[in-house]
Amino acid sequence: MSAPGAAARAAAARAGALVEAGMHLAPALDRALRGAELAPRDRGLATELCYGAERWRSLLDLSLEPHLRRPLTELQPRVRAILRQGSYQILRLGVPAYAVVDSGTEAAGLVGAGRARGLVNAVLRRVAEHGEPELPPDDLEALALRYAHPLWLVRRWVERLGRADAEALLRENQEVPALVLRVNRRRSDAPGVLADLAQAGLEAEPAPGLPWAVRLRSGGDVRSLPGFREGRWQVQDLGAQAVGECVALADTFLEVACGRGTKTLQQAERQEGRVVGVDVDAERVAQAEREMLRLGVTAEFVCADARELPDGVRGADEVLLDAPCSTLGVVQRRPDVKWRRGPDDVARSAALQGELLEAALAACRPGGVVTYSVCSQEPEETLGPVLAVLARGGAEEDTAPPPLALRRLQAGFLLPGMFVARLRKRA
Repeated sequence: MSAPGAAARAAAARAGALVEAGMHLAPALDRALRGAELAPRDRGLATELCYGAERWRSLLDLSLEPHLRRPLTELQPRVRAILRQGSYQILRLGVPAYAVVDSGTEAAGLVGAGRARGLVNAVLRRVAEHGEPELPPDDLEALALRYAHPLWLVRRWVERLGRADAEALLRENQEVPALVLRVNRRRSDAPGVLADLAQAGLEAEPAPGLPWAVRLRSGGDVRSLPGFREGRWQVQDLGAQAVGECVALADTFLEVACGRGTKTLQQAERQEGRVVGVDVDAERVAQAEREMLRLGVTAEFVCADARELPDGVRGADEVLLDAPCSTLGVVQRRPDVKWRRGPDDVARSAALQGELLEAALAACRPGGVVTYSVCSQEPEETLGPVLAVLARGGAEEDTAPPPLALRRLQAGFLLPGMFVARLRKRA
């Protein structure tokens, strides 16, 4: 008889190995779950294990390393994932050790690491016996481990924000975020979606400040939620929704570097005119087109570099650039990001953002508006590119406050996890 949760643990381990191979957490989990026949409850468990292990990775590693004969990094990635996820269950979720050990040992066999079953059994038992690891005496290093963030990032935030505000940000990042949906206004409304969720026994509420946003207090596998197949909503965080609501209604809308097209599709729901999204990655463009069909809206997607746009998409009234960035503003939702970034990545992102912002202005008609946003609150990525453009005199700031703005900056506004500024191109 299989141990309860073993199949979910195996899927989570496969996803964890993909993350270690360089894949981002969300697509890695999606791929692992597509290859597993799991009940909704087990899919939810696999999701919890993957995100929890990434959220607390450095602290979990500290709990594991004293009980290993060789460095954790020398173990097979799938074994490493099983150990981290098991340690997360024991230390952060309070799951009884026997249940974690049984399912973890069986999961090792399911993922082709049967020889490691004895190691998994012994190490997880020792983690349960010893409990939370002892933190180092160094104040900043202890702070970094207590909240499971890289030391360079903790130093940066303490220097920029001060100790108290930095610790508050670290604490917030470690909280499990609510799942937020953007209701597809072409197919439903917030009361209708809330009623569907309530009928399915799910707790949800309207999100403050945005009439099309619904926040779930409980959830599970997104694809199993009511309304997904019918295209009645799309997953989108509050800050990202607020950015989209900043865009004015216009005859022509263009999003450059649109990624998987979530904000472009938001505009396809809002706008009556032409809506175009451009991205350099063909797979992301294909994903956007699939989502467009699910939602039943109309948009055009073009695979192209934003810095080399075809003539047919230039001259838009409204242009949106949600620029590629460090994504350090959304660590709470994307915990693997903090382990991917290094001290030089913020400056590298800022250089690309400046190029893309110039390209967005070039694609905008004279008198039109470019909305610039990043899911970061680092000054080099927020004010840096905007102030550089304003200093060159080709645009002026549109200072109308967006929904959900946290505070006004020198040029632009802070939103939940994001920054936004609107720049009007001079005629």
